Amino acid sequence: MPFANMSFEIAGTLGVPMPLAQTFLNEALGQIYDEQIWSFQLGEAGWITPGLLFSTGTQSKGTITTTSYGTTIVGDATAAVAWVAYSGLPLLTQCQIRSPYYSLYNIVAFDGVNTLTIDRPWTEPFGAAQSYMIYQAYFPAPVSDWKRFFEIRDTTNNANVDYWSYSRRDLARMDAERVVFGPSIPTFIVPYEVDNRTNSATLGYMLFEMWPHPLSVLPFTMSYRRRGNLLSLPANTVPYPFTEDMVKWRAKEAAYLWKESQKGDGVKRGEGADWKFLAGAARAEYKKIKKDIARTDEDMVQLFFDRFRRDSTEPFGEPYATLNSQLNIGRM
Repeated sequence: MPFANMSFEIAGTLGVPMPLAQTFLNEALGQIYDEQIWSFQLGEAGWITPGLLFSTGTQSKGTITTTSYGTTIVGDATAAVAWVAYSGLPLLTQCQIRSPYYSLYNIVAFDGVNTLTIDRPWTEPFGAAQSYMIYQAYFPAPVSDWKRFFEIRDTTNNANVDYWSYSRRDLARMDAERVVFGPSIPTFIVPYEVDNRTNSATLGYMLFEMWPHPLSVLPFTMSYRRRGNLLSLPANTVPYPFTEDMVKWRAKEAAYLWKESQKGDGVKRGEGADWKFLAGAARAEYKKIKKDIARTDEDMVQLFFDRFRRDSTEPFGEPYATLNSQLNIGRM
């Protein structure tokens, strides 16, 4: 049943405004999402580190001109040619730029000629003919409604990547200038911030810093949990294995309680509907339906975790490594 039909049913049968009926449905759906792990919340994804872009060894091609507290960076002719010719992923606006070895700046725009716009005023040494580096240090979560990782693996070396040990404060203590680069294996993922870059393709996604910073091309795979999308378009439907009845009964419980709160002081005892009783009945119906659905879905959840069971040789799997000419696809 589409979102529009569910909303009309709640609004019509309970006499609540349509926007409020839609709010009740989405609040109910979100609460069900958070009650347990559902199979549709589990997924796989991957990152590919692009390495040092426009590489000439340890720096990027050409030079740049910066100004103190400016928010634009101008490339010389060599740099501009490289930037214009670049295509594919990650986008330039998903990468970072720095003057070795000062702070990283997010690139938020490229004019298509020779000028990059950065996310904050330049506060490093400034001037013309400066060397620079462009690479990706910050990687977005696989989805905007990401909740947590279950594992991240370097599928070239069959190594587990640690995403739980370090904070940004730890990195500031261990490598304040970010001059530690991974010759082959970045081994830590650290929460960075929510992506707020203007016009970003991953606006609103959580970003993570990979450390040591990756200057080579490497693939990574991960398993994760997401929350789930709320209903917004008229044709939207609830995700499998949910049923419309389960979500509607949870929404009706909230609607009944809202109706109870609207009773005026002048209502006499025994008059009108007993909304609190109806809310309890709706809750009971919801629990009955959810019990059967949750039991069925539990098998799917367990299959997912069985696939990602780690071995006892962490952080490295015993004989499986692409570098050793033995296929590894990042799963145990």
